[in-house]
Amino acid sequence: MAAIIVKLECITNMHVGNGDVNYNIIDNEVEKDPVTGYPTINSSGVKGALREFFDGDPDLKGHMDTLFGADGKGKTTPGQLKILSADMIARPVRASKGTEPYYLVTTQSALDKYEDNCAVFLGKRPQITVKNVTNRAAEGIDLTQAAVLDGKEIHIMAEDEFRSLELPVMARNKLDNGISRNLWYEQIVPHESLFAFVVIGSEAHLRIFGDAVSGKVIQFGGSASIGYGLCKVSVTGA
Repeated sequence: MAAIIVKLECITNMHVGNGDVNYNIIDNEVEKDPVTGYPTINSSGVKGALREFFDGDPDLKGHMDTLFGADGKGKTTPGQLKILSADMIARPVRASKGTEPYYLVTTQSALDKYEDNCAVFLGKRPQITVKNVTNRAAEGIDLTQAAVLDGKEIHIMAEDEFRSLELPVMARNKLDNGISRNLWYEQIVPHESLFAFVVIGSEAHLRIFGDAVSGKVIQFGGSASIGYGLCKVSVTGA
């Protein structure tokens, strides 16, 4: 079996809900990894978004059941691809010092997870260089190191500093004939965030899949009608 790494760059804000009922100020929280607490997209959500993308393209629809599986007439056929959860690599945070409006931030453990996945599934580690930076801060936290990945500077924070940064919360309004009936609050992953997931399969099936999604914009998560979840896709092979 072979594998590829698929990276997502959020063009718009994204909300992948965790399905829990909340009784605090945030009605809908985003899904988080149960171990790290970082935002994530579970494998079923990733697979569902990809399947919908293939289903919406007449040239790709013929590959949909083969790659992702089929369920019909009482018989379930497994797909030829195994799709893992999408892990967060980095997220943007508003700058409080420096020349940029925001900085991408992460932790060493998030970078290590991405590097480890590349090593395990691709047999090689990505090219990541780390450099010292000065006169930069995000939400009052000084930034002193930045990793360069695919031309993007991703600033490395201590775990406790990163966890102190709250995800944005957006107020949503339910209207009934133009009249506000219900104001509710939804947590989001901000645009410019970066995720990555592993896809495993035969070289032939991965080639079909990679050619179909590379460079495309695919919607992940909910609230598609208001433009949430649009992500630019890139593919890295062995």
